[in-house]
Amino acid sequence: MIMKIAFFFTVIFLFIVNSCAQSRTITKEEYDKAFRFAVTKTNADYPLIFKVKTSIIENGKTIRTITEVNENEAAGRRRIKRSVLADGRETNKYQLTVGFGNVFCSDDGVSWKLSKYECPRDMPLYGRREAESTEYSFTEKSIDGKRVKVYREYSVFASSEAGKPKTYEEKIPTMDSRGYFITVVGTEGTLDPKTVTLIREQSWITQAKIEPVVAPK
Repeated sequence: MIMKIAFFFTVIFLFIVNSCAQSRTITKEEYDKAFRFAVTKTNADYPLIFKVKTSIIENGKTIRTITEVNENEAAGRRRIKRSVLADGRETNKYQLTVGFGNVFCSDDGVSWKLSKYECPRDMPLYGRREAESTEYSFTEKSIDGKRVKVYREYSVFASSEAGKPKTYEEKIPTMDSRGYFITVVGTEGTLDPKTVTLIREQSWITQAKIEPVVAPK
């Protein structure tokens, strides 16, 4: 009986130790180092599909969704589709970049106009803000039988106006065992009560199968 009790507490102890080893608080320097490495390596592992989906939320309802899919065959050769869904209506924009300085823009994917620069698009502008506090953490776990690294950056910002609630931003990058991005999920909103106003989901597929990117005829 004593042996069984000892074994039970040993199992509990090992479980606690294992859990603590998998999740821990880290420094900003540790977080930034891992993030910079992932940016550099993942975005250079062609062919690459990079997708960004941004959902703007009001009163718990998504009022606008912006989706951008980038098919990157190689540096300076990519195909982009940008979609905006709002008020039950979807609009699309297309871009082909075939070598630096050779950019083609289209509203329908059929008729194209040549441009030297990026095609026009809605770009939300954010001013730099100083956080009241920022926390960083790291967890290692298994997803579908594969070990992944999950980082978290959570920042709280002072109210921009008297009487207004504080705001927060949370960013959760998930990386594979090499340290390459799989996803980065960002959430923004207000506090007291906690309310989500924006969700941004980024995902990467490296060494993807992509149709050759060629200039329109």
